Amino acid sequence: MTSTMVPGRAASPATTGADRIRVDIQGLRALAVLLVVAYHLFPGRLTGGYAGVDVFFVISGFLITSHLVREVDATGGVRLAHFWARRARRLLPASMTVLIAVLVAVAVWVPRALWGEFTRHVIAAAAYVENLVLAGDSVDYLASDNAASPVQHYWSLAAEEQFYVVWPLLIVLALWLGARFGRRRAIAAALALVTGASFAASVVWTAASPAQAYFVTPTRAWEFGAGALLALVPAATGLARGRAAAAWAGFAVIVAAAMLLDDATPFPGVWALLPVVGTMLVLWADGDTVAGAPTGLLRVRPVQVTGELSYSIYLWHWPLIILAPFVIRHDLGVTDKLVLIPLIGALAYASWRWVENPARRARLLTAGRPRITFGLTLVAMAVVIAPAAIMAASVEREVDASLAQAQQLASAASSVDDGGREQSSITAGGQGAGATSGSEAEQIEVVCIGAATRDPQGGCEPTLPPGEVVPVPAAAKLDSPEDCLGDKGTRRFDACEFGVPLDESRGTVALVGDSHAYHWLPAIEDLAHENGWHGVVMTRASCPFTPADRTLEPRIVDTCRWYDDRVARELEEREDITVVVMGAMSSTRFAAPPGADERAFARDSFRAAIEALPERVTDVYVMRDAPIPLADNVECVERDLRAGGTDPGRACAVPRAEALEPDVLAEAGETSPRATVVDLTDLYCDDAACEPVVGNVMVYADQGHLTRTWVHSTVPQVGRVMTALTAG
Repeated sequence: MTSTMVPGRAASPATTGADRIRVDIQGLRALAVLLVVAYHLFPGRLTGGYAGVDVFFVISGFLITSHLVREVDATGGVRLAHFWARRARRLLPASMTVLIAVLVAVAVWVPRALWGEFTRHVIAAAAYVENLVLAGDSVDYLASDNAASPVQHYWSLAAEEQFYVVWPLLIVLALWLGARFGRRRAIAAALALVTGASFAASVVWTAASPAQAYFVTPTRAWEFGAGALLALVPAATGLARGRAAAAWAGFAVIVAAAMLLDDATPFPGVWALLPVVGTMLVLWADGDTVAGAPTGLLRVRPVQVTGELSYSIYLWHWPLIILAPFVIRHDLGVTDKLVLIPLIGALAYASWRWVENPARRARLLTAGRPRITFGLTLVAMAVVIAPAAIMAASVEREVDASLAQAQQLASAASSVDDGGREQSSITAGGQGAGATSGSEAEQIEVVCIGAATRDPQGGCEPTLPPGEVVPVPAAAKLDSPEDCLGDKGTRRFDACEFGVPLDESRGTVALVGDSHAYHWLPAIEDLAHENGWHGVVMTRASCPFTPADRTLEPRIVDTCRWYDDRVARELEEREDITVVVMGAMSSTRFAAPPGADERAFARDSFRAAIEALPERVTDVYVMRDAPIPLADNVECVERDLRAGGTDPGRACAVPRAEALEPDVLAEAGETSPRATVVDLTDLYCDDAACEPVVGNVMVYADQGHLTRTWVHSTVPQVGRVMTALTAG
């Protein structure tokens, strides 16, 4: 998390007009980029290093506004096209080079399961809208579990590029509207208004939705604005001791922010004032010519070189951190991270030396009209976006074919009889029915996938050959139900209906809980259709059905409490609901009262929720949560298949003792006379391990949610336990 930087040579309003390199600004850049890199490499050691991005935002606002105001003073206006062309020459060549390198690395080392997601972010980064994509993902429950993109650090470049587009337009508008009041006064008034509004928006938005507020430009504009307003302040003169003290204090505040803030801090909001004010103190002090200021330390060559290379260091560090594990096939250890540091420096120097500087100084661009720069900019973007789109399209075709195959096989497997077999005209490859021989009997083939292969009442031989997996790992994420999963953090209640029409049904079954309840919908829906039941889904991401609060941000806790109360009211008021199915993520943490045992508190709370159900609810079924897989189980399966493996489930298995953590909802169900626990552990696990591929079926769509195909395959086993739904 960091920002794009401004070129090393920039005039300061504290000068008499000649450009000079401000040693203190280079020092600020060096400190900021080192904070960000240290945070990303060792987040547990420097918990607030992400504040370096705010330092860069303030610097950018200060320097860019200084430049624009000098142009206004000299010419009476702003040459917008020339300004934007200079920005493009400065920033785009290196950023596009890194994006191309990322695409090559993804194609060579990253599993195809991640291509769609990674290329989506590369395209957003090339178009400088990555911050908007991440903001959208932050409020999309399923997307929030996505693997970290190697270009997600481009969010701050996007925010800054958006600033570069809007800020000069704002100054031009201020000059036009405030011609009577003086140029600087009009500019100051406009910038103050926008800065104040942005700060207010930042505080409110951060309180309401901190994950989204972190990325969006309106919550960050005030940081640029703070630097911009400082650029309009008369240059500091005299006050040597005060300015020296201010410079030292500014650096101290920035370092303090990096040490005091952490990932739980609501940010940006009010807390962003720490790095912003610290940076403003250093910029105002202009300590280069003041005895006793930090300049003596900042003048040393390593600091100045780091400041000069800060943009390139930023561009390269995050892709290396994210992509290196795919290359070395294991998570980064301390030694690996230390090796990355000189590699980051080498790549940063190379791109600065042979990409940034030549592009910035190319006579064709600097002496030519801005449209030449704009034309080449579009070409560069196309060079990145086109191959990314091609990679995404190739995976999309594979995904579509695999999902069609999975749906076909799952449709047959979900209606398997208690013996575990189904006569169907699905071929072994799953590509469809058809007459392949002279007699109908020769066309019929046993379909046995997923849970049927481990059916305790008689498993069957898998239909598909070893090494064939449905859906393919690249399609797993899309093979997860999501249409009726309520959005967390909102006061909105949307119940989805399924099954046979209510007036033709034997009764209504309600599915309640969080996303780990919701992913069982395909099985419950199959049983409802087959046995004449109506159904209603009342589930919400991150909101298990319990009076206990989770240890999440207050907004989520509050809206989950509201949602669960609404579900309880619906269960009470709807006379047709006689069966309830509950589920919850087993690793959920709850806020137990002081001195109370969290596990016992959570178990008792779930039991209270079960006991509080209306008496008309004759049957309560509690789904034991699935075992915990490897965090990268989907990618692990693909890696094994690409390496020629024929048993990816075993290759990516987790020891049974590690995968089966305590499930307090299941424990509550076992102790409640009203509930029956549906425990399918033996379908996932043998005595030694639990696997992410069973009977040629991908069990997991991500780090814990189940695929539709797997859930469909468990219908016979689930139906044997849920006798209220299957009894004649």
